[in-house]
Amino acid sequence: FQHPPNVDGVAWFVHEILPRVRTLVPTARLRVAGSDVPDAIRALESDGVDILGWVPDLDPLYRRARAAIAPLRYGAGVKGKVGEALALGVPTIMTSIAAEGMYIEDGVHGLVADAADAFADAVVRVLTTDALWTHLAERGRALVEARFSSTAVRPLVQAALCGPEAPGAA
Repeated sequence: FQHPPNVDGVAWFVHEILPRVRTLVPTARLRVAGSDVPDAIRALESDGVDILGWVPDLDPLYRRARAAIAPLRYGAGVKGKVGEALALGVPTIMTSIAAEGMYIEDGVHGLVADAADAFADAVVRVLTTDALWTHLAERGRALVEARFSSTAVRPLVQAALCGPEAPGAA
């Protein structure tokens, strides 16, 4: 939470998106993991919102999650949290800012929405539609394998470090 876009994104999700989601899926719960949680985020904890703070191993959370969210409204660069969720087969709903640079196609690898109502609708769809959930889980995992795995990246790194004549370079 030392990165301001994360604070803004969680607050926006809790205030503007989660109430819309819980209208249609009253059992929906948001679990927020992250270090250095500011008081403004701790204050958001309520029925349906668990502020966990720093979690040493996120795998158990991902295994229990029906979806991951990345409600970032500003920032730049590839988002590790998005890649991590997709790699683990957790369908991810994100803003276009969160999807930047990741080759994500809306509806194929994840769901992308920038307006609060569209983001809420996307969350509800993933929570309630098994076929969509399965599709996004499979395609998101495949995208990360194809674009970001060590197998995919190794030739690019070799070429960058050793030149195009490096063994195995593309």
